[in-house]
Amino acid sequence: MKEQKRRRRHVTVVAAVLCLIVALTCTAVATDFFGLRQWLMPEKAAVQMPDGQGGLQDVRVDSITLSGYADTPESRATAEWQAFLGSYDPDGSILREIGNGPTGLEERYRFYQVYTREMADTLDGITERCGLVLHTGIQDVMSREDLFSKAGGAFLAESHTPFSTYIYEDGTFHYDGEAYVEGFGILSYQFMRCVRGSFTDVMLAVGDVSAYREWGYTASCGQEVRLGIGPGKALVLAELRDSFVTLNVLAGGDDGLTAGELEALADGIDFSLLDRDREELARLAAVPRAEETGELAEEDLFYGQTGMEEQTAQEFYAEFVRAIEDGRRLDVAEMICWPAKVTTADGTATVETAKDFLDEYDSIVTESLLACIHENQYDENRADLFGHDGLAGAAGGAVWFTCLEDGTLAVLTIQTPEGWSVRPVWEDVDG
Repeated sequence: MKEQKRRRRHVTVVAAVLCLIVALTCTAVATDFFGLRQWLMPEKAAVQMPDGQGGLQDVRVDSITLSGYADTPESRATAEWQAFLGSYDPDGSILREIGNGPTGLEERYRFYQVYTREMADTLDGITERCGLVLHTGIQDVMSREDLFSKAGGAFLAESHTPFSTYIYEDGTFHYDGEAYVEGFGILSYQFMRCVRGSFTDVMLAVGDVSAYREWGYTASCGQEVRLGIGPGKALVLAELRDSFVTLNVLAGGDDGLTAGELEALADGIDFSLLDRDREELARLAAVPRAEETGELAEEDLFYGQTGMEEQTAQEFYAEFVRAIEDGRRLDVAEMICWPAKVTTADGTATVETAKDFLDEYDSIVTESLLACIHENQYDENRADLFGHDGLAGAAGGAVWFTCLEDGTLAVLTIQTPEGWSVRPVWEDVDG
């Protein structure tokens, strides 16, 4: 295992979102008023993309911040912070020297990639100049009803299913979602609402900004949104009173997604219920500060969230990682729950058995997936696992597994930074 800096669990959740979002390909919007061009970061993002021959290549693409347009304090702070990170500790030597021990910086900076005083001082300087505050608390949202109460109301139609949800103290929240759209079927997407005034360091790689067809649309709730469809991805963008909302849709024109279907997806969200001022958003979120909560019994919390003993979960996941590291492809495949939907550059297909998966193995078990694993691995026997709604998350959210009815553990979901995935067959998953 690569030696990595140990961070608290929710740092890796944020890292997971960044890891998943930054690698998405060709998600671009062109042209005019409130278009994607107004969200562009000054520097291109470096991502790994399939090279068409089964490998990966480095590609530099346009990127946007999900917390505001390019002239907002939130966007300027993200650009400056990312520029600093790009030049600081480029070979990881400082991180390796620090190792997994405490730095004394965890409490204030636990939601950011900070492991030295120089990094802390730089981040404080950036946020002070931009008039922003750091996040102070976060919690998992364990049910649809809890999400509605903390976000502002029942903003999702019944056709939408949120999962893997977390929310910050100011009302900033993220979830992975799926929605049934008539004519298309199940659409997977990633949802993010970033609240103004806080520093939320999350970006989205968008490829070439000239690749997408973009238009304005009034959703059924009356909110004006911007929509865009590209070859493999689509976007829904909304500027609200004190926040920005982004839906990163994991399908595009090449998948047969039409303008009407993307509009139908937007119609399933009542943006008006999310449109609150900052004070009300924070009141609704009601996330306690860390110093107010005290230390929880981690093992009891993990069991309550997953139904698994943490040690059992750690042993299962460690074996899964070892099988990947050792190149034991069939062993890896047999630890995944089949049948499942497998999405690669060639499209989405239902894979029935572990042996059938071997043909798609290289598209899912990539070097960038391993990087996510290593980033969240303390040592060869213990990872940064977290629980949610009967599932255990690993690799910062790139891998999810559970205990099946027969008592065996199995991987349900894998999401690679390239945008490819293994997901349960829809009919076999409870909403």
